[in-house]
Amino acid sequence: MNLVTEYLENSFEIKSKTINTLVIEDTKYFTKFIKALMETANRGSEEFELIEDFKKVDLSKVTEIIFDLFSLEANNANILKKLYTELEKDINSEEIFNKKIEMESLAANIADDLIHMSRFSLTAGGINYQNFFKALAIEFDYDKNSIIEKLIEYIKVTADLLDKKLFIIINLDSFLTEEDLVELSKFLCYNEIKVLALQNKITRQVKTCENLRIVDQDLCEI
Repeated sequence: MNLVTEYLENSFEIKSKTINTLVIEDTKYFTKFIKALMETANRGSEEFELIEDFKKVDLSKVTEIIFDLFSLEANNANILKKLYTELEKDINSEEIFNKKIEMESLAANIADDLIHMSRFSLTAGGINYQNFFKALAIEFDYDKNSIIEKLIEYIKVTADLLDKKLFIIINLDSFLTEEDLVELSKFLCYNEIKVLALQNKITRQVKTCENLRIVDQDLCEI
């Protein structure tokens, strides 16, 4: 996968199984770069393109841009909606279909009793399973203590349910320790998910096999 943009002299290859790091040292240019990237992700501008297998990939659909690792939440509305859609298919599976029919019959009887008891003129429809799963508070068991655990869990869930292929994390080094970066590298080694760290600077030791490019203060690419 290659990131192509007028903001880089050369396209940047984003590799799997490693951390990809793009450092833009000039603060104004770094800010301009991120703003343009967000425009592409949110509004479909063409300042950035992703090319994979010689084909253009819709950046807005396959990319997740992360600014704050502390606010990551796998149990957000978009992810849970996709989860509930999967569960709605599962509830029609052979293993639990009969239980589903029994439950719907019981629910219909209860609804009829309530309608009969009410002083209002009421009617009832079938079960909305999206609302049903929400009422049961079905969500991810997301009791993670460390920030790297939360990040990895979020990446796994979002990649699986929302088909995200690339996670762009702004100033990743500001959130993770050296040990955390090792854990992230290990996770990436066993997955095809791609991570691009957009940094304003890099002060740590470069990791083995890390895919690094630096755009220096003079906007020269190293």
